[in-house]
Amino acid sequence: MQLPLCCAYLTHRGYLRSGNEDSLLVAGTVTSMSGMDQAAVLEVPALPALFAVADGIGGAAHGEVASRMVLEFCSRSVVPPSSDAIIAMIAGAKDHLDGVVRRDPSYSGFGTTVAGVAVFPDYALIFNCGDSRVYLIHEGEIGRLSHDHSLVQELCDQGIITDEQMYTHQYRNIITASVSGDLLRPAPPVLVTRLPRPGSGRLLLCTDGVWEVIRDTLLLSLGSDADIQAAANSLLRACLAGGGPDNITLILIDI
Repeated sequence: MQLPLCCAYLTHRGYLRSGNEDSLLVAGTVTSMSGMDQAAVLEVPALPALFAVADGIGGAAHGEVASRMVLEFCSRSVVPPSSDAIIAMIAGAKDHLDGVVRRDPSYSGFGTTVAGVAVFPDYALIFNCGDSRVYLIHEGEIGRLSHDHSLVQELCDQGIITDEQMYTHQYRNIITASVSGDLLRPAPPVLVTRLPRPGSGRLLLCTDGVWEVIRDTLLLSLGSDADIQAAANSLLRACLAGGGPDNITLILIDI
């Protein structure tokens, strides 16, 4: 017998942004709003199910529209069962944005990061494009399952800077891939990781307004609360206590 999958989710403008360019997708429903003071909780009765967060590119035209449109496109897709299917889904979302640009060139360049997970009964597929992230909290440890498309990630991979320096580097906001409406760009790269479902564990999907403010140790401590809604609310409060410099969006999923 398959038990329901429980998740908690929220999106918040933060303190310094004038609007919220983030969106989230929870089992077929897209949420995009200026702020949620409390996390919502949902039991997903059947798998497969698709979850994702998206961060409209800051400074680009219509970032909030791009994040919502990409997740709405994904929500209408069959939950992708393979790496190739996920890559095709993201390529389709990019084509969808390109179609908007063809109809209205003022949208040219609008785009978003995306990070998500397709959960099946015996495995999960983690994917990302940009610097939104997916973590696994399991047996008292936290590990990042996604890999950023960003300049600082490339510098870290090359050993030029440390992982800790990624948080403070002057170029930390430069991403190297996104899902964008740009007729001159091909489909973006998408990283996909297959995760055998652990006996128990919790996934955290979040935009950079979360992980840039809260380091892994605190993500683990707050995100491990047995009450999944309390865990999500604690993460929100910690982001706001850290100044809320960016939009805050996260999904916690007990798998």
